[in-house]
Amino acid sequence: MTTAPSAIVGGRPPRTTREARHRAPGRSAPVGLRTAWVRWLPPILFGLGVTARVRQWLGGRSLWLDEVLIADNLVHRGYGELATRPLQHFQVAPLLWLELERVSVTLFGSGERALRLVPLLAGIGVVWLTWVVARRLLPDVLVPVAVLLVALHPALIYYSNEVKQYSTDALVVLGIGLLAQHVGSRVSDGPALRRLTLAGVVAVWLSHVAVLALAGVTLLLVVRPLVSRDPRRALRVGLVLTPWLVSFLASYAVTLHSVESSTEVSNFWRHTYPHSFLGLPGWFVSRWYAVAATPIHMTLRGIGLPLLLMGVLRLGWFGRRWAALTWAAVPMALLAAALHVYPFADRLALWVVPLVALALAATLPHRLDQGALAWLLVGSALLTVTFGPAVGTGLLRTVQVQEVEELEPLLRQLATQRQLSDIVLVEIGSQGPFDYYARQVGVSRDGVILFASRAGTGPCNDRPALETGRFFTDRVWVVSSHRLAAKARLGTLEDMLARIRTVSHEARHLHDTSADAYLFDPASGPQTATPTVPSNPERCLSVVRSTR
Repeated sequence: MTTAPSAIVGGRPPRTTREARHRAPGRSAPVGLRTAWVRWLPPILFGLGVTARVRQWLGGRSLWLDEVLIADNLVHRGYGELATRPLQHFQVAPLLWLELERVSVTLFGSGERALRLVPLLAGIGVVWLTWVVARRLLPDVLVPVAVLLVALHPALIYYSNEVKQYSTDALVVLGIGLLAQHVGSRVSDGPALRRLTLAGVVAVWLSHVAVLALAGVTLLLVVRPLVSRDPRRALRVGLVLTPWLVSFLASYAVTLHSVESSTEVSNFWRHTYPHSFLGLPGWFVSRWYAVAATPIHMTLRGIGLPLLLMGVLRLGWFGRRWAALTWAAVPMALLAAALHVYPFADRLALWVVPLVALALAATLPHRLDQGALAWLLVGSALLTVTFGPAVGTGLLRTVQVQEVEELEPLLRQLATQRQLSDIVLVEIGSQGPFDYYARQVGVSRDGVILFASRAGTGPCNDRPALETGRFFTDRVWVVSSHRLAAKARLGTLEDMLARIRTVSHEARHLHDTSADAYLFDPASGPQTATPTVPSNPERCLSVVRSTR
């Protein structure tokens, strides 16, 4: 008995159809081995992915600068203020994500785990949805490969434990693609279309990337009936999907306009946009080359990118239009980046990682035909070379907590060793994390903030800043955790410490991961000479703020 083509248009293909397309002809693996591979390996890999993410979450590492800047808004604002006032510290985040974070803070407090609960749940959901989508798009023997690449991907694990919305972006893109796959070409698929519309109405408030995924799937779902010469259906699909666009415009009016008006945000990502129309081909290649490194984590991009192209083509052969709907956000994202609207770069492109994993899994043979064994060995070797280090790092994350800037435990040490009269100075790049954690550990925020300038190459007049900082007469702690990237403008911590050492003695050094506290005590070392004021009036050490 044959299966009518219409039976597989709107949903998952029947099992017999999938077997005919993906398995026959060719030799198959032993039944026991195949059963273990297909049935038991995906849930084991899913468990490993959950373990890695929960392990990082339970580790409770300190918030670093980027997290502190958004957490300060979440902890000290109410639900209404998050919705009606622009975020402080040049931060931008979807409103619904902010409100969910605020719910977590309300229920569980302002600790690291409470703030990272929403990203954790989203990160686990990404692994699960990848498994679901892989079963739909790929032959069953290739499903474990896709689950492995997502479950143990270090960037996906990391952002499941970061107070940012990037793991939610990945979940939303996968979810929209999956819902779109249930929309067929029949009149009776109305419920699936309405579910997609309802999800889209909510998703644009939860993720900025949602609009790219929705635009891509809407375009495909409208164009498909036009190609089939069914303009009435195309019009119907377009009208039914219109509410998500209205919802997006409403969200833009409420919150997203701040993205465009924030020169700080736009300037930060300016280098990722094309400079001219003629430079688009080169920009396209360079963007993929950069994204292949971060966040995709390809070790050998010269091998990995051609492998990815092959995987996209084979994924299209396996999944046909389902694959196109899953990847629909990618061309929209590239178009948005070309128009200088949304960067396709770094962590903002994290959502592309599960899509890449699906494509890379498709590069391997799904049955052992003649010559397929050599293909399997070569393909597996190439995948191992390009993604083995990333998977190894992800496996390590199941037992080892990844630390970034452990300022909180450092300040606890400082609180026990600081004398009542000690002054605490904070490097400017560490101001946000210091202010956030000083309240919690009982370190007074009285003091000054210094930064080192490289405005010239001649001698500097550091005496005014050193006097304000009391380095000539008092015990002074210098705290630093975050190293600002603008070294040409702000200088380095080492340069600042070298200038302080000319007038005071370094008596103690406390250190935790990327966090340091230096105690300078002029009475504990040899007498230092008072620096003379040079003829050059330039000041390399400057006082930004003084509260003492």
